[in-house]
Amino acid sequence: MTTQNVVTDGRSAEREETAGSSDATDVYFECITTCSLEDGECVTRCVEELREHH
Repeated sequence: MTTQNVVTDGRSAEREETAGSSDATDVYFECITTCSLEDGECVTRCVEELREHH
């Protein structure tokens, strides 16, 4: 399990995540950055991939 420090409103908080969910989230964000804002099908594919890998 990995621990990340998250800064919110100038304060630091710790958040724990499993490596797998972090990787899946990274893949999701990489995927949606390739989508056009008007391309709902592309975003839907990215969400489906996230669900399959999460």
